[in-house]
Amino acid sequence: MEGNFSYVGDFNAPAVAAVLTVEMILALIANGVVLSITLYQRKSWKQSSTIFFTSLILAHLVLNLLYLPFTIIALAAGEWIFGSTDEEKRGFCSFNAYTLSYSGFVISMTLAAVSFDLFLFIVKPHLHKRFMRPRWVALTLVIAIWILSAVLGAGPFLDIGHYSYDDKSGFCSLIGFDFAAFVVILVIISLVVGTIFVTSLWTFCFTRSFFKAQSVIAGESVYASKKKRLIGIFGSMLLIYGTCSLFVASGYLLQFFIFPPYEIYVTGYIVSYFVTVASPIIQSYFRPEIKSVLVSCCPLLFTCVCCSFVHAVC
Repeated sequence: MEGNFSYVGDFNAPAVAAVLTVEMILALIANGVVLSITLYQRKSWKQSSTIFFTSLILAHLVLNLLYLPFTIIALAAGEWIFGSTDEEKRGFCSFNAYTLSYSGFVISMTLAAVSFDLFLFIVKPHLHKRFMRPRWVALTLVIAIWILSAVLGAGPFLDIGHYSYDDKSGFCSLIGFDFAAFVVILVIISLVVGTIFVTSLWTFCFTRSFFKAQSVIAGESVYASKKKRLIGIFGSMLLIYGTCSLFVASGYLLQFFIFPPYEIYVTGYIVSYFVTVASPIIQSYFRPEIKSVLVSCCPLLFTCVCCSFVHAVC
């Protein structure tokens, strides 16, 4: 309801806020550590994979710094308290929801770029060396992804959709959108999912022969697993992102048949935010430049956290 900024849902909002707070703290620590080591290891910036994975880290930080803190405070307070008037509250809430859409678009399209980069690296190594080795190519793609995501996320500001406070869930998000917005979102999702599916399927069909024939020339690439597992860094990340996205998508698909309780949506939010914790942990385990620093600085912590988590995923 327009102008209603008080939470009227049935679930325990302070408990959800506490869970999200724990996830946010863990995400800030994990992403901050990986980003700091990446900036310190300048040699790794020659690889396109480093630029793409850093883009994911930055998107996680945007989500955890510009969206979650305000959402957590609103859930704990039982209302949207940011702004002295309804107009200011609507404006702040719209910006807050915009950062959620913005980060979501960046993460999705970056995963598609990583998938295509991995495809070229394994299936077409000569094309990868020719087109992806120059650092400016990956950097240009990342900049284009962030700009395109900003434009797509701004749709509700142009009356394509509607950012608002949902008094039943306690979140600021995309509440409603018209048919045009639905078509645009559907096309984007189809392109992103299609790119990931086709390139991943093609890549994993060549994975066994790749590790046998090119393990020597793979060197220190983050895509080369020393234990020659079929599930490497992208496989693990795809499993985590795919599982979380499927959980959220299932909740929205149920709307076409029944009206699911808001607890399903809130659980979906909690599960989806977990990727901002899981992704940097997976990167810490599979990226050699990150792993070497963590092993040398805190071997016990690395063994307990990263190895246990990745072994559970794989």
